[in-house]
Amino acid sequence: MITYEFRLPNDINSFRRSVGWYELSERQLRCALERSVLAITALDGDIEIGSARVVGDGGYQFFISDVIVRPEYQGRGIGKEMLTRLMDKALSVADEGETIMVNLMSAKDKEPFYEKLGFMRRPNDERGCGMTKFLKK
Repeated sequence: MITYEFRLPNDINSFRRSVGWYELSERQLRCALERSVLAITALDGDIEIGSARVVGDGGYQFFISDVIVRPEYQGRGIGKEMLTRLMDKALSVADEGETIMVNLMSAKDKEPFYEKLGFMRRPNDERGCGMTKFLKK
């Protein structure tokens, strides 16, 4: 049975490696832990199988980051469940009548997954495209 806990996984880099992403340094991991406003981990028994986190100001702007489900568990609705729970939790901070903004940058070819959850593709008639810049020291 899959369960969900509002916390970061014990080994974020293990998740990153499982989907071919680069690892974070100990300093980066510490900053990510300290500055995440929300996080969720999916578990199959004691095994951590999925993770997602949110950074932001905790009131209006929320940015979903690092959505990862181990490849052998993909396609089972785990990512959808994690994101649904995170968005519900983010919306819970708003007062009646307030709007929050939830943003993300989709991995290549994963846009249809996010569209099913109500995210809009950019650019569109109202908004420009999202942009990314990686800086390496």
